[in-house]
Amino acid sequence: MRNPIAKAALALTGATAALALSAAPALAAPTTWTVGPTSPVGFAATSTNTVLSLNGIPVTCPTATAGGSLFNATGNPAHVGNITAAAFGSTARPCTSPLGPVRPITRVVPPWRLMATNYTPATTTTTGFITGINAQLTVLTCTFDVVGQVHVTYRNSTGILSVSNNATRQLTVANASAGCAGITANGDHPTFTGSYRVIGPVGGTTSPTIVGV
Repeated sequence: MRNPIAKAALALTGATAALALSAAPALAAPTTWTVGPTSPVGFAATSTNTVLSLNGIPVTCPTATAGGSLFNATGNPAHVGNITAAAFGSTARPCTSPLGPVRPITRVVPPWRLMATNYTPATTTTTGFITGINAQLTVLTCTFDVVGQVHVTYRNSTGILSVSNNATRQLTVANASAGCAGITANGDHPTFTGSYRVIGPVGGTTSPTIVGV
């Protein structure tokens, strides 16, 4: 027979551990955001691997650029940056797809907004999203808009901004022309992926930082 005193001690130990776990405070979401080396700081970003995938059709851009400014902010989500310039492809290196060349035109008035929601000190990584995205794409006789949001992570230690989509942060097709039949339709959700090397201040060689506490 088990010693009743030992049995009681074991039960008390389990209850104490459960109480300690339940009482442990959850980590608070950051509400104070500081950018470096100064605020505001202008930035320029470049990528060589952006891909917009639409109904299984990849639109690949061998070059993409973005620019704007980062600034201190409070709140969560916090508005820590504006993208005031963005381009995909170039005359010499256009965006392509299995259907032929693709001509993207970005609309950055009003600016696309960089929002921060979480910061991981161990990896110096800010998680957030870009909202207000608005661009028009043309392939063959099909013209359509892509609007909405993308999920992003930015790592201070590398200066890399990674872009993707998830169930919460989505892009949506709008204003599809008649020539888009069989290619895309209003309400479709393309996915966008890519990684950007960010430099700031503009003209420098180092990357800006974003820290949330």
